[in-house]
Amino acid sequence: MRLNILIFLIFTLILTGCVQENRYDSLQGKTLEEIQEIYPLQDNKSVKLGIAFGGGGVRGFVHLGVIQALEEAGIRAEIVTGTSAGAIAAVLYASELPLQQIRQEMIELERWDVADPVLSLNGLIQGRKLAFWINQILGNKRLSELPKKVGVAVTELVDSQLLLVVEGKAGEAVQASSSIPGTFVPVKVDQEIWVDGGVLSVVPVRFARALGAHKVLAIDTFCGRGYPVSENAFWTTTQAFRLQMCSGNKSELLEADWLLRPDFEPKDFLSFEERDVAIQAGYEAMKELLPTIKAELANGN
Repeated sequence: MRLNILIFLIFTLILTGCVQENRYDSLQGKTLEEIQEIYPLQDNKSVKLGIAFGGGGVRGFVHLGVIQALEEAGIRAEIVTGTSAGAIAAVLYASELPLQQIRQEMIELERWDVADPVLSLNGLIQGRKLAFWINQILGNKRLSELPKKVGVAVTELVDSQLLLVVEGKAGEAVQASSSIPGTFVPVKVDQEIWVDGGVLSVVPVRFARALGAHKVLAIDTFCGRGYPVSENAFWTTTQAFRLQMCSGNKSELLEADWLLRPDFEPKDFLSFEERDVAIQAGYEAMKELLPTIKAELANGN
């Protein structure tokens, strides 16, 4: 029996690979106060639009529909922030790549293209495949090299604070922002430990404002609806974690000028099969809100 267990563990290690330390000392994260000092809000005649893309795993496909609707309406944000899945949307949007190219990348994406399982007490997913995928699409650009002003939210555990990553490769920044505690191997920057930004900011509205946005559109895919009820331990744990995150982010969401909550909740949060449904939900929700946004932007309100 012991031999069988040993063989199983060895086989699992071979399949999953060995864990590596995710050390990215070139990434730079700033607190909200530091961002406000670097980018003081200037009063001018042009109203700068910011979009804060929220986290939510496979619900992130919703963001593509939102972007498509905005593109068709000729509305373009100058400032973008994102958390977790929203960080993916933020850097892709900030790249100003053709929408068709971004859509193609998202449609062709499969789970194992961005998942690299490992056997480790630090996590079950290494996270580097996600970084590689983003870097490949963006040509290894740093956040500061992207055409639009962009920042990615992360939670720093050592000092218990929320940071906005504004410098470093986009892929590694997205990886850090998407590192769900207990699932992904955390990212290390100097003496700091970074995990999913959604722990402290599901939708980084305040950071978008701090970067200079006069008006902020918040896209929340995570806190608007609840999971279908179940009695298993996994559902209980994830639902409790979700309630805690969303409760702590209520005040920040209320600070957005427009809060969009598309009508989509996946049947399986690990499956990409419903991506078309998610994209369409984001598109329809954004189309419905567009007249209000257009009117308020035109009036400078």
